[in-house]
Amino acid sequence: TIPAGQTTVNVSIPITDDNIDEPNEAFTVNGTVTSGNTSNTAASGTVTIEDNDATPTMTIGSVTVNEGVGNATVPVSISGLSSVDTVINITTTTGTAGALDYTAVTTTVTIPAGQTTVNVVIPITDDVIAEPTEAFIVNGTVTSGNTSNTAASGTVTIEDNDATPTMTIGSV
Repeated sequence: TIPAGQTTVNVSIPITDDNIDEPNEAFTVNGTVTSGNTSNTAASGTVTIEDNDATPTMTIGSVTVNEGVGNATVPVSISGLSSVDTVINITTTTGTAGALDYTAVTTTVTIPAGQTTVNVVIPITDDVIAEPTEAFIVNGTVTSGNTSNTAASGTVTIEDNDATPTMTIGSV
């Protein structure tokens, strides 16, 4: 009710403060005159809600695995919830570990809206060669979604599970 002699009244509408990064949102407030003297009987206004949550950062986890476990499970994450899916292209790059130590991966993963992590599984080769600890890189590039960075990398370290060979000299 706008009291006689006044021209304005404020309507308080509670706004929910969530922890989801999202674009600005808007809704309409409609009013209909039910009594009084106006030249119109209906009016509307728009309320815009400006998001106050930080834009998430994408990360690729670094993991260490034993050569005999079969797979490396690498977490691909965003630092906070998002209202949209985050799509990330994943590729592996050799380091001290080469093509005989793991299966190269090129794939696309999606972190669904409202979630923060998905896993990428990379096959590790269990050989019978004694070798030092080796590593390769997992690269991620954001192709859609809302992140403060568009690229990140993690390292997979492979610990060898083979015995160090011993040398023997036979007698003749």
